[in-house]
Amino acid sequence: MKINVTIEIPKNSKVKYEYDRKTKEIVVDRILYGPSSYPLNYGFIKEALDWDGDELDALIIADQSFIPGCVVPVRVLGAMEMIDGGETDTKLITVIDCDPRYDHLKSLKDVPKHTLLEIEDFFSTYKNLQNKKVTIKGFKDLAWAEKEYQECVQLMKDYGSMDKKAFIKKMMKEHPKKYAK
Repeated sequence: MKINVTIEIPKNSKVKYEYDRKTKEIVVDRILYGPSSYPLNYGFIKEALDWDGDELDALIIADQSFIPGCVVPVRVLGAMEMIDGGETDTKLITVIDCDPRYDHLKSLKDVPKHTLLEIEDFFSTYKNLQNKKVTIKGFKDLAWAEKEYQECVQLMKDYGSMDKKAFIKKMMKEHPKKYAK
């Protein structure tokens, strides 16, 4: 599956940028509290709304660091399912689609195991110094990722104009399995 991802955070950055759907701007949310930096380029999928009330996130495997706001064509390889602050916060794992050096990556099985370990380690610890809990539920295959993407596209169509807090409150009531207690 090929999609476009808008970059929020360049690879190796300690700055947490966040897209604001109301203003359509990328703003500085915070500086990471600890010594880690983002292991891959990090962005969002404009047409897909995740259960946390933000656009669906994507990590991009590539050699380059991309500037915030640029759009990168990618292929989806799978996903990492995680709970952040009690809310489902899926990360699609993707690879740049316009670099022939990555043509061999078709699924998560093709990604070096250590790369996946770095992703899991970063996201399981990056909020420790904020005293916030993140739970990694594991990596999921391409079929799971495609289904999650389609679900999030439908959420954006149905609820994209809704206030984030109102959306989460409504979804927690209607879909409690998507939220930790």
